[in-house]
Amino acid sequence: MELIGGDYGPMARYSDAHIFVALDLLQNCGRMSRKSLMKEMEIGEGSVRGMLKVLREWKFVEVSQTGITITDFGRENLGKFGIRLVDFSDERYAVSSCQQGVIVEGIAQKVTSGMAQRDIAIRCGADGASIFVMRDNRIIFPKSWSVDDNDPELAGRIRATGIREGEALVLVDAKWPSTARIVAAAAGLAMR
Repeated sequence: MELIGGDYGPMARYSDAHIFVALDLLQNCGRMSRKSLMKEMEIGEGSVRGMLKVLREWKFVEVSQTGITITDFGRENLGKFGIRLVDFSDERYAVSSCQQGVIVEGIAQKVTSGMAQRDIAIRCGADGASIFVMRDNRIIFPKSWSVDDNDPELAGRIRATGIREGEALVLVDAKWPSTARIVAAAAGLAMR
């Protein structure tokens, strides 16, 4: 049995992370074309079409000749994923040329050394990852390195992402911005 190719072309390939990123892009950019989504996410037309079909059925997006928009229902549900993509980078914590931050709600107490979370990001396709948590209103690089005490400028930039008590900022490294974005979403969802 041939799963890829055949009479119907290649199998569509997208994940929950792609769905999250598509909704996040639509929320931040407003109206987008299917081609823009394809370019931003670096996935094929069939995958985008399949994903949009699902998102339309769920009533998360509206598709018209003028483009794709996220619905209020889609915005509401985007917030229920428990993760937020944030623009954040710091070359001191990078192994690749592109970084993407993802804030993961409610996991700070689960983070001990940060190695388990880094391993999740690597399994999701990251080249590397760094974890910062907010505990007791302090920014910590696990296990116990106080970013507030040792690098106040970095702590301020982390706070500027909107991180809140009990959350973790996962800084994911990849070779390409679109890859970093998808991997950050996949890692964040896997950590929930």
